[in-house]
Amino acid sequence: MSFQNTKHFTLKLITSEHIMGAFYRFHRMQQNISLSNFAKQLRMNKGFLSELENGKRHFPDGLYIQLNHLLHLQFNTDIELWHQSRKTLFTLFDFFFLEQNDSIQQLCENFDNQESILSNSYGFFVCLIIKIFYYLRIQRDNSKIIEIKNIIDTHIDCLQNDELSIYYCFLGIFYKRSVSTNSIALDYFKKSNQLCSPNSSVNAMNTFQLVSVYSELNKYIIAYEKCIECKPLLRQYNNYSRLITIDMFECITLTNMHMFDESKKKLLNILSSTNNGTFNYCQDQIYHNLAWNALLSQNYEECIHYTNLAKDAGDPSPDLCYFIPFSLYKLNKPLNALNECSKVIKECDHFYIPFIEAISAKIQNKNNDFETKINIYYKSLLKNSNYEDIPLIQNFILDYYEEAHDKEMMINILKDIKLNNEDKLNFKTSLL
Repeated sequence: MSFQNTKHFTLKLITSEHIMGAFYRFHRMQQNISLSNFAKQLRMNKGFLSELENGKRHFPDGLYIQLNHLLHLQFNTDIELWHQSRKTLFTLFDFFFLEQNDSIQQLCENFDNQESILSNSYGFFVCLIIKIFYYLRIQRDNSKIIEIKNIIDTHIDCLQNDELSIYYCFLGIFYKRSVSTNSIALDYFKKSNQLCSPNSSVNAMNTFQLVSVYSELNKYIIAYEKCIECKPLLRQYNNYSRLITIDMFECITLTNMHMFDESKKKLLNILSSTNNGTFNYCQDQIYHNLAWNALLSQNYEECIHYTNLAKDAGDPSPDLCYFIPFSLYKLNKPLNALNECSKVIKECDHFYIPFIEAISAKIQNKNNDFETKINIYYKSLLKNSNYEDIPLIQNFILDYYEEAHDKEMMINILKDIKLNNEDKLNFKTSLL
């Protein structure tokens, strides 16, 4: 029986037989057909079938027709379908990188019409990456993403490096959605960058995403460095939309590094360029960052001012709920602070309720309630790896124990502050 010639794809040696074998193995297992039973149906040696499925043998001429019949499939051996799948993936990624949402929608609709053909070809595993994007950005479905991830990870050797780099980038974005999984996201972005070209849009996207990842992991210096590194990459692609976002992140990282004057100056310049129509920055985000800068630099009147402007501009950020109550408390306006606590607690995100309750308890000298609520909030920040708010809360707790003359707890919180400065603080290492 004659064999097909091996076709080598570009970039690394992945044979067409390897992908075809993996395709049929996957579908056989999906239909709960054992290797032995399937070999009997094919009147084939079990070991030979296993080697076929693992890409170690050439497929005999016409065998795929018999496999299609037994598994009720329609595998097409036209190599152009693989090239078409790759082109769709790369084009989709570029549209995503450039935030061309209308083009993304149109391309996804075209893919829907062709998916059956492309997925029953050498493009099967490439199509799975496209579907991850679909469930990541179009129809958000985490369970589907995990399901597809498990399939791809089992057949990771069926993908080219450039395909893998996009796959890992998508996974990085997926895990970046939750602060608690930022470390996983970081690993995927790094893996993606190891496989892509330094001048590629994938590298630019990874660098862009790493800015917020490092910031949320309390690595503000690296986050700032990534901001500087990212700008020329984005300019290379004329990606001004993401450049605007990077400008904002640069201000945030400067604030978190306590370079308050530099951050404020840059934010006011951005606000000025927005007001005169030079660039289209989101005013609510600018006001939010000015409020955060004022809060950390203890300019509480200014914080209240910018928080109100952010709210009036429609800023949906949930953390705004505590800016005004905390500022009023620090301004020694207890009645105003209590009124604000009562107001925001009815509408704020559940995550922030313990902090609002702690502020209220502190004002009313309900020490037991304060310790309970602030500990709940502090632990939730650590559990969710939400390090951006940690220094503010640590100082709040330290002030309380200094007033209470509780030296043991003062030492514990000071040790936590030291651990945080050394990037060693987490839910398990905390002494509170």
